[in-house]
Amino acid sequence: MDTAAVKVLLIDDEENSFLLLHRMAGKAPERQFVMEWVDSYAAGLKALERQQHDVCLLDYRLGAETGLDLLREAVKRGVETPIIILTGSDDPRVDLEATELGASDFLLKDSLNPVILERVIRYSIQHAATLKALKKSNERFRLLFERSMDAILISNNRGELVEVNSAACKLLGMSREKLVELKWSDLVARALRQTTEPRSTLGEVALRRPDGELCFIEYSSAQLAANLNLSILRDVTERRRLESEIQEISEQEQRRLGQDLHDGLGQSMTGIACLAKVLQQRLSDQNSAEAEAAATIATLMNDALAQTRRISRGLCPVVLDNNDIEAALEQLAENLRAMFSVNCELQFDPEIVIPDNTVTVHLYRIAQEAATNAVKHGHSKNIVLSLVAAKSRVILRVKDDGQGFPPDPPKGKGMGLRVMHHRARMIGATLSIRQSKEGGVLVTCSLRRHQPSRHNGAQKLHARQNGRVEV
Repeated sequence: MDTAAVKVLLIDDEENSFLLLHRMAGKAPERQFVMEWVDSYAAGLKALERQQHDVCLLDYRLGAETGLDLLREAVKRGVETPIIILTGSDDPRVDLEATELGASDFLLKDSLNPVILERVIRYSIQHAATLKALKKSNERFRLLFERSMDAILISNNRGELVEVNSAACKLLGMSREKLVELKWSDLVARALRQTTEPRSTLGEVALRRPDGELCFIEYSSAQLAANLNLSILRDVTERRRLESEIQEISEQEQRRLGQDLHDGLGQSMTGIACLAKVLQQRLSDQNSAEAEAAATIATLMNDALAQTRRISRGLCPVVLDNNDIEAALEQLAENLRAMFSVNCELQFDPEIVIPDNTVTVHLYRIAQEAATNAVKHGHSKNIVLSLVAAKSRVILRVKDDGQGFPPDPPKGKGMGLRVMHHRARMIGATLSIRQSKEGGVLVTCSLRRHQPSRHNGAQKLHARQNGRVEV
């Protein structure tokens, strides 16, 4: 128990009240009080401004002024000492007004005794200490809230914004007053991805600023309190632009390598193969034993040339320039069968139209990476590529019958997986990679359809397997 003396300031214009309360305080159990008495409004305000007391007992009647007038002025001047209003009449209106002005308690003089006085003073001091700690905590939170370089939004469970910081105003291009009139849904142009964890939600959205500019935002949301949710936003527009440029440079480099293989190395190998064939014919005419070796050289060179062309087509599919995703996937399936001796089936909805070449390239590269991983890492023998329409979305799937994911994948690996996720994000698609129920891995990329397909009743699927077309 705290045994330090409690410093009490009594503001009352009657000396008898001071004598009564002084005697009563002296009888309080297990508590020592040191009481200072002033008898006027002016002296009371001056004493309160010194803030040298633990608590103040303030009489409601102070001559021409009232205790409420003094309480109001003290609060205005920043006095933090807890103030207890004393009155001789039980008036609920006075009690309510005192509470609204910031009084710690409201007591009737006639009902006071040492026990009640000690308890009320103790509770008022504890309550004031709690409020002070909360105020300090709130000030620290406000400082962090306003100085954060990340945009912070606080919303209720209906999605209505109730508080935003300066960084949010700058990021979203709106004033604080305008933002708190909006909902989350008013800001989001489209959701790009979202993952839910036990206590938070992470994701990325595209937001439209008032000037029409589209920006990409990473966010993290968590419950702050009952009916209050905290969201932290970070502008990743510039990062996404740089990633897109890097991806484009990588795509151009792949195409350059493919063209160099086809136009440079391919042409040289073609010439060598022709020379080997001519040499074989001349040696055969001379009945030379080396004719067979020359024929072998020509055969091996033609095989190497065929493989070089397949690699060239994989790096630089000519059909992608024509935006023909079906032909590109068919060529991919053919290359997989030829290069890895696997069974690869293609299922394609011919009604799908993808007018954007960038989307076509990213979908093809996702399918290429997933199928290559299935062969190299999953040791698959059967792969199914499919691109079909489902309601308002286009869905790319790559399914294999390989070994699936290793139980303990090595750390630092998985660049191909990250690239696939990045490509999906660049075209506003969602990507999932999971174990298939039948074994192997199922990669699914789902993209919103920008142009509706022309339905003619039943969906038509072409299945191409080993060069055979089935309707």
